[in-house]
Amino acid sequence: MARGSAPVTLEGTSAVVVEVDGVAADTGPLHAAAWKRTFDELLRKRARTRGGRFQPFDLRLDYRMMTGKSPPEAARAFVAARDGDLTTGPLLPAGDGEETIAQLWDRKDRYYRESLRTVGTAAWAPTAVLLAALRAQGIATAAVSCNRGAAETVHAAGMAGLFDVVVDGWAAEGLFTSEERNAAVLAETGGRLGVAPRCSAALLSSAPAVYAAHRLGFRLVVAVDRWAAVNGTPQGDLLKAWRGADAVVADPAELTTPGAAPGPR
Repeated sequence: MARGSAPVTLEGTSAVVVEVDGVAADTGPLHAAAWKRTFDELLRKRARTRGGRFQPFDLRLDYRMMTGKSPPEAARAFVAARDGDLTTGPLLPAGDGEETIAQLWDRKDRYYRESLRTVGTAAWAPTAVLLAALRAQGIATAAVSCNRGAAETVHAAGMAGLFDVVVDGWAAEGLFTSEERNAAVLAETGGRLGVAPRCSAALLSSAPAVYAAHRLGFRLVVAVDRWAAVNGTPQGDLLKAWRGADAVVADPAELTTPGAAPGPR
């Protein structure tokens, strides 16, 4: 937790919603590798068919530009960034049979699921411990993601028994922006659990998800910032950066649950 901050308690909540990517499991490397494989194939094809040089997807710089965006936003951001190559022309020129954003997104998801099967992903141990404690107290738990494939991720991380429901981006089909998609997923989650947002807490690692939970009226919105929060950044500064968060922690293990009891549903 940020230096000088008071403990954050989940007391009084009926349900706790956990973001899969970044809170439940360390999926960032798999998502980045799937995007790289997807776009490197497209970039090689463009260089081969139209001339020019092949400049591969950069796992550090390019993926950082895409982080926090919804999958279609992320894909469009990268495409826009690479459209300035005068030797090869637009990355996705209209009307010439090239891939669309939707097709690229589908391919990325396929590569991500392949990685889950072959490489796997690790659960964040403190999150698993917290979820087990919550379930022992009768508090409902849910896994959410703006991306597709959350159920596969939860299973690969060995966390299937820790959640009552898993809701992912399939609940937000047809929506484009990250905030819209997260809001749809969070609203669907509350409906499946039968718990209103005012009785629920959300542990989230993406800024759009945090703000969506805030706008939906969650009882407690906790941003999990594993990098900034451990550097001793004052909580006030972190809260400014995480718009809509009630607290910012570096690790879910910092949350306390003494006396937590189900509230009205």
